[in-house]
Amino acid sequence: GLEIIKSQIIAAIMLIQLAAVSLHSRVHPCVFISAGGICIAQSLKIPHEHKPSDFDKIIRQLLDTRYARTVVLFASDEDIRGILNASKRADQVGHFLWIGSDSWGSKNSPIHQLEDAAVGAITILPKRATISGFDAYFMSRTLENNRRNVWFAEYWEENFNCKLMSSSKKDDSSRKCTGQERIGVDSKYEQEGKVQFVIDAVYAMAHALHNMQRDLCPDVSGICLEMELAGGKKLLKYIRSVSFNGSAGTSVTFNRNGDAPGRYDLFQYQRSNGTGSGYRAVGQWTETLQLNVSLILVLVLTGSWF
Repeated sequence: GLEIIKSQIIAAIMLIQLAAVSLHSRVHPCVFISAGGICIAQSLKIPHEHKPSDFDKIIRQLLDTRYARTVVLFASDEDIRGILNASKRADQVGHFLWIGSDSWGSKNSPIHQLEDAAVGAITILPKRATISGFDAYFMSRTLENNRRNVWFAEYWEENFNCKLMSSSKKDDSSRKCTGQERIGVDSKYEQEGKVQFVIDAVYAMAHALHNMQRDLCPDVSGICLEMELAGGKKLLKYIRSVSFNGSAGTSVTFNRNGDAPGRYDLFQYQRSNGTGSGYRAVGQWTETLQLNVSLILVLVLTGSWF
């Protein structure tokens, strides 16, 4: 019932911290996670150079553990599509409950034309905010005022589907760029979802270097010899010790393992005749799970998962 689903989501969020281990393992005996008594029946690796038959094999392996029907995915868009396609080929649509990490999130690309296989999937996305100042800055960038970015010309060609120079990688049939194109006016623009975290990461490094310089070089305005010789371990200690308000107004801190506090939005991919299909916010994780029970029950009661 609902308690099982809640414990599965808790386990999935805990598994975010174990992603590297899970992805590089093959198959191991049942491993228990204390929260909710969750058993990890299998940990399977998607081959880097894969074929459709590799995904078919993974589905067969998942079916070997008859009562393990929740599958946590740490995979790229392409690999998610491979898994969903394989579940359709095996006539197992609706058999598994998919739980997707932030690489799935609320994107449509992993499930395009595979919506029926994705129905009921629970996905996780770090809580994030749109940084308005970044939009104003980025949309004002041009070929003239952003020459310091060595990749900007390539971005310009891709964004406006035009060609700048003879050394360009764009096809000869592409139209020539005028240089007068404008981001968000002559092309679609939507802020990339992780801008907030990139900004905060840069500030975390800046705060750490500032604090390190203040402690090691109190009488010097720049970098002193002691700071030059400090080494990476000491710098890491300073990074883990920073505490400041980030670009979205939330606190940026790290625990003793170097992890930031987990803040996630939870979505479920739902499909119905009345409201159409799409991702629906069903809860959040901020230290503890907060789940909107009524939204989850809709699919449980209609048997879309089981």
